[in-house]
Amino acid sequence: MAQRPPSPGDEVLCVKQAPFRPLDDFHSSNRASRDEFKLHVWKTNTLREVAQMLYDADPSISSPLALHAFRRISWNDRSRTYEAASIGVGVTRVPFTSISSLLSDITDKDPGNGTTATSEETADSTREADPTSPAALLGWHTLSDEIDDTAAAITLAQLDLADGDLIDCVVKPDPSLALAPKQSRPTDRNRRVSTDRYRPYRH
Repeated sequence: MAQRPPSPGDEVLCVKQAPFRPLDDFHSSNRASRDEFKLHVWKTNTLREVAQMLYDADPSISSPLALHAFRRISWNDRSRTYEAASIGVGVTRVPFTSISSLLSDITDKDPGNGTTATSEETADSTREADPTSPAALLGWHTLSDEIDDTAAAITLAQLDLADGDLIDCVVKPDPSLALAPKQSRPTDRNRRVSTDRYRPYRH
């Protein structure tokens, strides 16, 4: 059966940096519209695709391996309160294997036989204790236990969302970015001063 085209307001998704906001914030008088996105989605869209849509709407939201956690917010008429249910944790907008395969194409040459490591082998290297491996130097070992590709593949159809439901998302910055080498900037003391400044003035 053909699906109808998406229309504005099909899904409302609220996004902020971790942790999740209090449920009281979802009352209309408390909701911050600046953190709210209305996405045009299909029921076949996955949580990873939703994460990518959020990035398309605002590139400052996430880096490729930032961890997204999603929950459904529903109104309970009986208790007159909002309720939350987790629907996916550890979702990255770019698959880890895609990035690890890029690394293997560039750097992971085996000097013994000259072959390039597979993306699976590169991903496995994040779980090894070798501190000199490219994955370890990039801090990817901090992500291996947090990324959940199964959750990333969950579709909106599987969530069986009802009218009025919201999807709440928090974004945890990629922890490996904190380990990336920072480019040093020269201080005033270390800056090279032109010798012209100290040349005597001549008439």
